[in-house]
Amino acid sequence: MTTIGVFANILNEDGQILCVQRNYAPYGWTVPGGRLEDGESPEEGVIREVLEETGYRVIVENLVGIYSAPFKSDLVIYFACRILTREAWQPDSEIAAAEFFPVQNLPSPMKNNTRIRIQDACTGKTGVWRTFSKEEHS
Repeated sequence: MTTIGVFANILNEDGQILCVQRNYAPYGWTVPGGRLEDGESPEEGVIREVLEETGYRVIVENLVGIYSAPFKSDLVIYFACRILTREAWQPDSEIAAAEFFPVQNLPSPMKNNTRIRIQDACTGKTGVWRTFSKEEHS
């Protein structure tokens, strides 16, 4: 069964990207997002995930792309989002930290496929359809 994930590329006023540090395997940094819930649209899912993981309320601005990794049976829908407001938020069992980083100095460890999606979004790409190789997905 294919897993559908939704993730957000969120830049602050200084052009830095919002990243979250996972508190579960695989540990490391990524962008806010997660799996769709039953009956949820991709836009609703990414808005919910960002709020849960960071406390930020966002609006979806556009679709950056759809990324697949057939050897893992997963599909990621990647959106560019804009911050509206922030609610109180604290680290929890899922997310250890939520911080902004310069796009040229992303935190480590971060998977290659996340870096590629960030690069696509930050260079203004939209409508991307990309199938990752195993090397790109690592």
